[in-house]
Amino acid sequence: MIFIRFMKKIFVFALIALLASMTMNAQNLALELEEGDDVIGVVGYFCMDDTMTYRLTHKEYKIQGNDTTASEYYEKEFMIVLTDSTSDSYKMKYIPLSYTLHDANKVTGLVSNVMSQLMKSVECEFTTDEMGSIKSITNWREIRDKLRKGVKITCDSLYSTRPGLDSIVPRKSLESILSLGFSTEEDIRDSYEELENLFGLHGSAYDLGDKEIDTETQGYPQHISRKVGYTPIEDKENDFDGDYAISMQSTTTIPVEDVMDLGFGVLSMLMSDMANDSIDAVRDQMLDSLKIAKPNGAEYTIVEYNGFFVNGWPKKYHHVEAYDLGFGKNIESTHIECISRNWDLYLIEDESTENKNI
Repeated sequence: MIFIRFMKKIFVFALIALLASMTMNAQNLALELEEGDDVIGVVGYFCMDDTMTYRLTHKEYKIQGNDTTASEYYEKEFMIVLTDSTSDSYKMKYIPLSYTLHDANKVTGLVSNVMSQLMKSVECEFTTDEMGSIKSITNWREIRDKLRKGVKITCDSLYSTRPGLDSIVPRKSLESILSLGFSTEEDIRDSYEELENLFGLHGSAYDLGDKEIDTETQGYPQHISRKVGYTPIEDKENDFDGDYAISMQSTTTIPVEDVMDLGFGVLSMLMSDMANDSIDAVRDQMLDSLKIAKPNGAEYTIVEYNGFFVNGWPKKYHHVEAYDLGFGKNIESTHIECISRNWDLYLIEDESTENKNI
């Protein structure tokens, strides 16, 4: 039973990473460039020395019947400063300010604390195009080396406190796979997920109003609801005429057999040969449970909100993922909000936004 519980934890961890990649596919598909008579373009009209401070709150929890259990909860604050601009690009810095871990399991807490301590002194330098879409992280090698150091420190602590772990998940295998996740500039961009959250839509344009889309992502049926519009002025100090938002909800249905294949494909790379002998039995046990709990397939739901100031600086971001593996509903939420700003409002004249509120 101890082994099965351990396998389930690793399985869910692996599946979360794979489903996260589907999140990006869903977002890119849902928010593609569209033309129409009435559109909103996400464009950054940034100026030298513009400074934005954000607070990010991340929570993970599980709902099982009437019980809700938190598995991870942390907050961090960071600053984004525009350091240079040309006719076709901007240079910016991401400056970490604070990190507070409120709740996590022992392994997650260990990883989070090691990484946060290493990264608190590292400023991420990145560039965008003239629209504000991220082009590159210029000091990604420095960041890569810091993150790889964190992997080693984490594994040192993890395996020293759990002597039997190496017989199930060989340290060399785990450390190699984790280090591979920080090998390229693209990997480093993925580790700064909040930058993609804030600037991922820049350079796109969307029809105003509501839209329903039925499509597929990676061969699975998906339904998308999207709403685009200008936001009302509720706070005269923090809201401006022309602020706008894009909201989206998508639901993807995945057959339970494929859910098992997604997770256990990653597990087979991590487990030792001896542990692999037991994977098929665990998979069959979990598959039987899923077929009873989710006969029509597991549903994976994403709710996302992107709010922008009139000059294109990100104002608010909210993202929720929910999936049900038959062992209860697992939910992850990320909320980012601007808590202070220092910029000059430079804009091209545009038509009135009256009666176009979202």
